[in-house]
Amino acid sequence: MKKLFHRYSRKTWIVFGIALVLAVFVFPTLPDQIPIHFDTSGAPDNYGTRWSIFLMPGVIFGIQLLAEFTRKYDPRSEAYESFQSYYYNIHFAVALLMLGAEIMIICAIYGIDINMSLIMQAGAGFLFIFLGNMMPKFKHNYFVGIKTSWTLASEEVWYLTHRFAGKVWVVGGLLMLLSALLPVEASWWVYLLITLVLAVLPLGASFYYYNKLEK
Repeated sequence: MKKLFHRYSRKTWIVFGIALVLAVFVFPTLPDQIPIHFDTSGAPDNYGTRWSIFLMPGVIFGIQLLAEFTRKYDPRSEAYESFQSYYYNIHFAVALLMLGAEIMIICAIYGIDINMSLIMQAGAGFLFIFLGNMMPKFKHNYFVGIKTSWTLASEEVWYLTHRFAGKVWVVGGLLMLLSALLPVEASWWVYLLITLVLAVLPLGASFYYYNKLEK
């Protein structure tokens, strides 16, 4: 229990509490069907039962359990001691996104007009910027970070890859924020392109650094 409520995870539990209380508060007034997914224009394109309002609090709760499980059973569990504040901040950032998604769903239900497309892309941009700043702090482990055969085989390759990826993700996140200002259709194509680049470049970097240092 003490580990589950680690001091670095308390703020994420607070977000969970807010999300749960909000869901309980609106539940009695919800219709039988509520939107649970939105298309690129921000319009609802998938629906669930009113109980789906508890999905986001459930995800946050699951994230917290997963955080402790992965840390405990990682063969390099001792490494987490040196970056645990950053480790728990990742889960906190994801929890905030889940809370934001819950609020967007509630706004859609009650007809509150907000720019869903802009908020979703901006949220993704801020997440990449945040993760980019965290990346260089991640120590060699099997669950958190860029896990390729090359980064797992060498701590130096791990370090160089995450330092490179951190810079790339911050720049990519900033570009995502700027792309959100484009017309909706164009902005989503740019967003997808940036996401693809941010996924591929760190993989290529790990291969490059491994062959440069280990061969």
